Amino acid sequence: MRRHLLFGLLLGVAVLCSTGIQAQNTESYESLMRSGNTKFASKDYISAKTYFEMALKQRPKDAEAKKKLDETLVKIQQDSQRQEVFYYHLDAGDALNAQNKYEEALAEYEKALEVFPDDKYTGAQADAIRAILKERKDKQDAYDTAIAQGNTLLEEENFDAAIMQFEIAKDIFPQDNLPKERIAEAKRLQSLYNEKVARFDKLMEEANNLALRKNFDGAIQKLNQALEIFPNDGQALNLLQTMQGSKATNDRYNAYIAEADRLYESKEYKDARVQYQGALSVVAGDSYATEMLSRLEPLIAQQDAEEAARIAAEEEAARLAAEAEAARLAAEAEAARLAAEAEAARLAAEAEAARIAAEQEAARLAAEEAARIAAEEEAARLAAEAEAARLAAEAEAARLAAEAAAAAEAERQARIQEMLSAADGLFAEDKFMDAKAKYQEVFTIDEGNAVATAKIAQIDGILAKIAADEEAARLERERLEALRPQYNTFIKEGDKHYASKAFDKAVESYAKAVELGLGEPYPVEMIDKINRLIEENKLYELNSDAFTMTANTPRRFTFNPVDVASRRSNYVVIKARNITPGKSFPMIVSFGSDSGKNGGFVLAISENEEEKTYIFRIGGQYKWFSENNTWIELISENDDVEVSLVMISRSN
Repeated sequence: MRRHLLFGLLLGVAVLCSTGIQAQNTESYESLMRSGNTKFASKDYISAKTYFEMALKQRPKDAEAKKKLDETLVKIQQDSQRQEVFYYHLDAGDALNAQNKYEEALAEYEKALEVFPDDKYTGAQADAIRAILKERKDKQDAYDTAIAQGNTLLEEENFDAAIMQFEIAKDIFPQDNLPKERIAEAKRLQSLYNEKVARFDKLMEEANNLALRKNFDGAIQKLNQALEIFPNDGQALNLLQTMQGSKATNDRYNAYIAEADRLYESKEYKDARVQYQGALSVVAGDSYATEMLSRLEPLIAQQDAEEAARIAAEEEAARLAAEAEAARLAAEAEAARLAAEAEAARLAAEAEAARIAAEQEAARLAAEEAARIAAEEEAARLAAEAEAARLAAEAEAARLAAEAAAAAEAERQARIQEMLSAADGLFAEDKFMDAKAKYQEVFTIDEGNAVATAKIAQIDGILAKIAADEEAARLERERLEALRPQYNTFIKEGDKHYASKAFDKAVESYAKAVELGLGEPYPVEMIDKINRLIEENKLYELNSDAFTMTANTPRRFTFNPVDVASRRSNYVVIKARNITPGKSFPMIVSFGSDSGKNGGFVLAISENEEEKTYIFRIGGQYKWFSENNTWIELISENDDVEVSLVMISRSN
């Protein structure tokens, strides 16, 4: 109340100047000097100044009036300085008191009382703090112990126990912010720790799943990532050692299988059998190697049968050729025998009788022709039989080869379809790496298979997207972690301003935290909480209907003076929207009373079109606190603006 009384004197003088001095202008110099001296003696220096100034207007060169006016101005300056000292310490005391810094606040209040010892407000504040300090002295040891134990437990990451200690401290001094801050910090650290545990558990689960699919490289990568979070975790270390051993075994197994499959596709079945048996020596009972060995046995038997058939066919062809050759030689021998007999008959005929020479010659010639024809026919018959045998052997060999090829092709197609079906199943289960490997197996049988090629291209696209998404997620996590210290700074500033009920500064700090884009709900919740508090504690809603303010045209709102008890905590809330977006411009907010303007502030209207809520702690301006203000005036400089709310509120 002292503050209002002091500045009430100044207001009284202003009223005097505007209402009563005009009548005094007709008074004599002596009367004016007497009135001035009277006011000076009563320490009403502002009124005394007015009388001495009026006296000087009647006698501009009067030394006495000038001397008294100078003395009065000195007194006014001294009073002003005393008041400034008083309010400086009073405001400092109030600010420190709001922050629960009681010793510092008491020191400031006591300095203010040295200036105005009888000030009731300051005295009451000092007495209240002394009572608090007395109470705190009895509880301080328990409080300090709880805070210290809480800090120790927090360092040990025993979050629940730490929070319990901070809660004890908070119960001891409910008005202190430190326990609340430590509780919030403990919960934040607990949340971060839980996030680390969740990330660790997820990586361990992924490692186990990859190991089950024998993707040991992937499992080892996940385990190394998990150990980056908790480097000394025994489970992860043991599993990593196991995975590394399994990987070595799997690599040996895969080497055997790859060579065996290559030999299988090359139809080197017996050599392939040796490699599959080698794979079984690494992984006993392996189903794939066992299955392939079972497939090899009939193939090897078939291959042996085909070889035997080929040899038999070649031997049969050789036999038939030999028989044909023998027949040819026999025919030639028979022909020679017949020729010899004919020659003998001819000679006998010549010797027996010349008479029948012509007939015998004809008979000889006929016999020779018949023998020749018969020999040729026999030779032709034998040659035909040999050719028929050869063709039959070749046809049988061709038939056997065709049947073997058809069987091999049918088996190959069945194997291809089996591999594609198995790969499709893995693909449907989102096991893309396993599916890709299975599709690639198809190429060992059918190089360039269109279905496998298309599916592998599709999987590569999916894996590339997954990798890109993971990389983007990793970069986003790194960005958020890099911004975390700055975010924490803004949050601490906002909490500090909120605790001291400097809501405008608190909103500014929380808004900066939101703009960092971490997605944390806390700053948004605090801004909403402040908006609700201001709405719940509104004193005057001067305007609630949207209207357009023309540039450079003032708009004034009037109200009854705010109760002096709540002026220090007053806020002005304005909702405005830039209706010509693209640039920012100032809006001047002034306040005053019938006697004129007492103060104001400037708002920077946002350049975008979105409506924005502006909160200004007008109670921080001394003229708002000390004067009975009755109007607020808005002027938008250079550009039009839409205003939808003008409200006066308080923090409590």
